[in-house]
Amino acid sequence: MGYFVLHIFHSSVILWIILLIALEWAVKSLGCPKECSCNTWEVNCKGKKLANFPLSVPLATKKLILSHNNLSVLPQLEMSFLNELIYLDCSHNQLKFNSFVALPGIDKLTYLDLSFNRLTSITPDTFSNLKKLILLNLSNNPGLVEIKERAFHNNRLLTFVDLSGCSLSYLLAEIFKDLHNLHIMGIKNNPWNCNCNFLEFSNWLKKTAVLYLSPFFLDAEKITCNKPDHLAGLTVLEAEENLHHSCLVHLEANDFSFMALIAFCIFSGGTLVAWLVGIITVIYYHPILKVDDESDDEEYRMI
Repeated sequence: MGYFVLHIFHSSVILWIILLIALEWAVKSLGCPKECSCNTWEVNCKGKKLANFPLSVPLATKKLILSHNNLSVLPQLEMSFLNELIYLDCSHNQLKFNSFVALPGIDKLTYLDLSFNRLTSITPDTFSNLKKLILLNLSNNPGLVEIKERAFHNNRLLTFVDLSGCSLSYLLAEIFKDLHNLHIMGIKNNPWNCNCNFLEFSNWLKKTAVLYLSPFFLDAEKITCNKPDHLAGLTVLEAEENLHHSCLVHLEANDFSFMALIAFCIFSGGTLVAWLVGIITVIYYHPILKVDDESDDEEYRMI
């Protein structure tokens, strides 16, 4: 009898634990963070002076607005549960990502706004888990000085990327080579260093602008060179022509004449050397009779 009662009590405890877990999940799925306002699938925490990611964000949330707060990190664990999230606005915060940390894999996320933060570098890991990303705003991160090659290698659906108002001086064209859906890109108000290393990227800018036959770049007249001094103020597309002239080899008529003269001298010198070698060879191998041999021949004839 005692065993039976103990068994029932044990089963009840397990049942209560399961119910409590289920209740907690239900609260997370249907509740709303006390600092925020919720409307159907949207959670708005804008301007609430949050220093930490809000608790109890409903798991079914599709649009999450965290702008104008004091967030410094985005927690991996909490965000990984937001599988239905499509729209995430984290602009105007204090976010600064570690170079080796990747944002959590939110499978359905298509819009991400990280503008007006403290980002310094974008690596191949940063957005590697966001394969459905379509619109990405990284503008006005004054500390953003570097975007690594293959930074967007897993974001091939990107159609909009805004890098305006950062501290970028140089970009590799290879960063964007796999983004075949890219239609709009903002790169204005950056201190571009239009030296010979910039030529490949400027070529890509020019070809891409022609390819799409539409205003591909946001405010193209504001995409200007900061260095070197003689190109400062020119748009990067205008500077591209100067870079072609100064960085690539260009031959004029005098250059061709000089090259022809050098080729003639080389040919003439080679011919002369070959003639001298031939003469020396003939002289060296031709049989020459010695004086003693000639006298022996004369005595033989006299006999």
